[in-house]
Amino acid sequence: MDVSKALRELSQPQMRDEKITVIIERCAHLAGLSYSRCYEIYYGRARRIEPEEIARISDALKQKNARDARHELAELRLRLTRLENLLLQADEEFHREDIDQTRDVLRRPR
Repeated sequence: MDVSKALRELSQPQMRDEKITVIIERCAHLAGLSYSRCYEIYYGRARRIEPEEIARISDALKQKNARDARHELAELRLRLTRLENLLLQADEEFHREDIDQTRDVLRRPR
């Protein structure tokens, strides 16, 4: 695992005009590292990276990816609901059975 790349991925998304100090502070906070230690790892200047630090960065990245996936799923559900409502407004009987079946399948517990 390239730890520097993992920190860069952890820092995403970045605003175009966001200062690098803010980005590194965010990475340090999320990974539970000090700013200076995160700075050294971010730029690939760290001589040695402890396994505990790698585990912290890896865990933070997994949490971020899980949070992003949940957020994306919520956005997709909202978009699907909006599209369904638009369809119902246009024609209430248009593929009504298909919509109901699809909704039932999507709401089943997995």
